[in-house]
Amino acid sequence: MALHAFGPTRGFGDNHSRYRKVNVRIISEAIKLTNEINQVLVKNGGRAADGGVSLPFLGSMVYLAGDGDHVDIGALYGASAIMAALIKKRMGLKGTIYSVDPYDKKTRDAVVMASPGLQGNVSATPEEFWKNVEEFDLKDRIRLIQKYSHPWPEELKDNVFASAYIDGGHAGETPWNDFINLRGRVTNYIGCDNYEEEYPDVVDAVWKAMNTEDWFLFYKNITFVALRRIMSGRSSDSSMMTILQL
Repeated sequence: MALHAFGPTRGFGDNHSRYRKVNVRIISEAIKLTNEINQVLVKNGGRAADGGVSLPFLGSMVYLAGDGDHVDIGALYGASAIMAALIKKRMGLKGTIYSVDPYDKKTRDAVVMASPGLQGNVSATPEEFWKNVEEFDLKDRIRLIQKYSHPWPEELKDNVFASAYIDGGHAGETPWNDFINLRGRVTNYIGCDNYEEEYPDVVDAVWKAMNTEDWFLFYKNITFVALRRIMSGRSSDSSMMTILQL
C-alpha cells in the first residue's frame, strides 16, 4: 500500500496515551476507492459531491482513526459512507458507519443550487443510497438514520465515534450546530467539506471549532478540513511535533 505524505503531526491510533512523531499520509487505497465509488454512483444515475474530490482525504482520516464507529452528516448518494465502510473493510478495522440524512427533497432543492454542468440530481433518495451501498456489499456495515442532525437523533444520543464527517446543511447555524452535536461524541477526528468562499457559514463554523479548547486544525486540502481532538497534557510531551498546515 503506497502512502502519500501530506504533513507532519502527531500519531493516530495510540489511544491518546502518548504522542509520537509520524508523517500523516493519504493512503493509496483511498484514491483507488474514490475512482471505484465515482464509477458506480454515476452508473446508477448519481454522483459523489464535487466529483468526490474530498473522498481520498476522508478515507485516509477514517483509516488513521483506527477501530471505532464513524458518523456522516449528509448522505446524498452514499459516497462518503461507502468510502468510510470500504476503508474499514479493506484495512481490517472494526466499526459501523452511521449516515444521518432526512432526505427532505423539498427543503434541499429550495436551498441548494446546482453547479454549472452538474452530472446527476441535486437531491437523492434513500432508495438510491441503499442501491449504491448494496452494490459494494456493505449493507451490514452501514446504518442510515433518516432524520435531521439537529436536534441530534435520539437513537444516537449515547453513541461514541472514532471519527465524523460534516457535509450536511451549509448555511446559517447548521454547520456550527453539527460541530456542537459531534464535539463531545467523537474521540479522534472531525472532517468537514466545503471549507471555501462560497460557503461562509461553513468557514465561520470551522474557525470557531478550531478555536475551542478541545479541538484544533489537523489538516486542510482543497475544500476538506479535518480537526483533531486536543488532549490534556500534550504540551508537556517533548516528542509531539508542531502541526503544519500545507
